[in-house]
Amino acid sequence: MSYQNRISCANVTRIIGLLLMLSASNSTVAAQQNISFAGLEAYLNKQMVGPEAVEIIKHHLIESRTNQPLDHLVAWAQAGFPDLQADGYWKTESLSLKLGIVRSIHYYFEASPPADKSKCYLAILDGLAKDDYISYHLVGSAYRFVDEELLEPRVLELLQQKDPALREKGVQMGATLAQKKRYLFDRYNEMLRTDDNAHVRLVVLHSFVGWRTREVALIALDRLLHDSDVEVRNMGGRGLEIATNFLGVLTVEDLTILLPALLKATDSNARISIGLAAARLSTDRELHVRRNKFTDEFLFGFINNVRAKGTKAGSALTETELAKEWLAWWTPQIPDYTERYKVVR
Repeated sequence: MSYQNRISCANVTRIIGLLLMLSASNSTVAAQQNISFAGLEAYLNKQMVGPEAVEIIKHHLIESRTNQPLDHLVAWAQAGFPDLQADGYWKTESLSLKLGIVRSIHYYFEASPPADKSKCYLAILDGLAKDDYISYHLVGSAYRFVDEELLEPRVLELLQQKDPALREKGVQMGATLAQKKRYLFDRYNEMLRTDDNAHVRLVVLHSFVGWRTREVALIALDRLLHDSDVEVRNMGGRGLEIATNFLGVLTVEDLTILLPALLKATDSNARISIGLAAARLSTDRELHVRRNKFTDEFLFGFINNVRAKGTKAGSALTETELAKEWLAWWTPQIPDYTERYKVVR
C-alpha cells in the first residue's frame, strides 16, 4: 500500500472517530435532556394529559435544547404553536396539547418555582390571555401560585371591568379567596343578583355550588326561583342537589323553607328540583330517590292537596303545617319512589 493510501486510510479512520465522538456527544446531550424532562413527562401522565400531547411537548423541548423550558413553552404557546398548524388546520388535537402546556406550566412552578413567582405567573397569564382555553385554566389555578397580597387586588380590579369576560376572569381567579374573605363572598353574592350579564352570574354561582354550606344552598335556591336566565336557574338547581346529597348541609327542618318555595315556583324544572330536595331530606340516606318517576304531575298531588286544605281553612298553611303535610304525603310513597343504592364490586 502506498504512503498516500495509508494517509487516506488514516484520515478516514480519524473522520470516523470524530463522527463517533460527535454522535456519542449528541447521544449524551439527548440522554441528559431525557433525564431532565423525565419529571415533566411523569407529571403530565399523572395529570392524564393525552399521550400524543405529552410526546409532542417532550420532543419540542428536547429539539429546542433549551435550558429554560418554562419560558420556551410559554413563548411557543404565545406564538400559537406555528409548527403544529398548516393552512388553519391543527396537525394534532389542539385542546389536549393546550392542556398539556397548562399542566407543564404548573409543573415548573411546583418543581422549580421561578424567582418572584407571583409576578411571573401573572405575567404568563397576561401573555396568554388571548388563548381562551389556556387562559381559563391558568386563571382558575392562579390561587395556587400567586400570593394573596398580589392576587386580591388583581381580582378586585377585574370585577370592576365593563367587559363581562374580564369580570368572569375576576370571579374565577378569586373564587378560593371568596371562601376565606367575607367581604369578597358578599361581593360575589351581590353580583349574582345585580350583574346584567347572565354568563357572569352563571360563573359566580358555579364557583359557589361545591362549597357545601347552608348559606350557599339557600343562595342556589334563590337563583333557582328568581334568576331570569335558564342556565343560571339550572345551576341553582344543581347547587340545591349538591347541598341535599351531603349530610348536615340542609336538614329536614329546612322543609319549612323548601316547601313554601315549591308552592311559589312557576317553572316546572324548579318545582322538580325543590321537590327532589325535599324528598332527599325526608328519606333514609340508604335510599335514593328515583328521579325518572319524580315528575311535575306527581308533585301536583301534594301541591293541590295543601292548597285545598288552605282554602278549606280560609288561609294558607304555615311553613310548619306544610312540613307536616309533606311528611304525611311523602312517607307512604317512599317504597315506590326510592330504591337502595347498589354496591358496585
